[in-house]
Amino acid sequence: MENMKFFGRGIAGLALILVGILLGGCETDGGRYAGDTSTPTNTADATNEVANARLDPTTTLLRVGDKITVGFADVVQTIPPIDTIVQEDGSITLIYNQKFQAAGKTIGALQTEIRDRYVPQYFKFMTPTINSQERFYFVSGQVKGESRQVYTGYMTVLGAITSAGGYTDFANKHKIRVTRANGQQFMVDGVKALTHPELNIQIFPGDEIFVFKRLW
Repeated sequence: MENMKFFGRGIAGLALILVGILLGGCETDGGRYAGDTSTPTNTADATNEVANARLDPTTTLLRVGDKITVGFADVVQTIPPIDTIVQEDGSITLIYNQKFQAAGKTIGALQTEIRDRYVPQYFKFMTPTINSQERFYFVSGQVKGESRQVYTGYMTVLGAITSAGGYTDFANKHKIRVTRANGQQFMVDGVKALTHPELNIQIFPGDEIFVFKRLW
């Protein structure tokens, strides 16, 4: 009889061990179940993806006055990168005196055009790369913080003034001059622009915004 009791307790103990093993095998990878086929989130990868999307050169539109660096990879002989500025006619000139219309195009589109121009006419293989240098606009005159501001995207003349701390007490809000990188000038009435959005003109990299002083 004692042997039977001992045998029964042994069977029960073995059963508990087997259940424990089975339950442990169903959970892996820090709490993910074996049946869960979803990919765990990698915080670093997710951060990189967001950063890459934000810095994606194919979405960056080039404008007159932009400073860019054009590199040439996958060529037999090294070609030094070219630092250039988008000219008033919107063009840039690269090696072999090849001229390209850059203004109004994305960096990605211009890279494709450059490659198509040089391959295979000049090179068997060549991969162009374009890096846009940091872009700025300038706010001066009767603003609280005369400064050079980094151009990060869509900006209006009133927004530019706000980015420089707003008007001083002596500002003539009716008289604001915007000078484009190509020298073209516009006069803006900042008071009317508050209620007429079409007067709140867009600001581009290289623009200079000057707020005049009141005469009284």
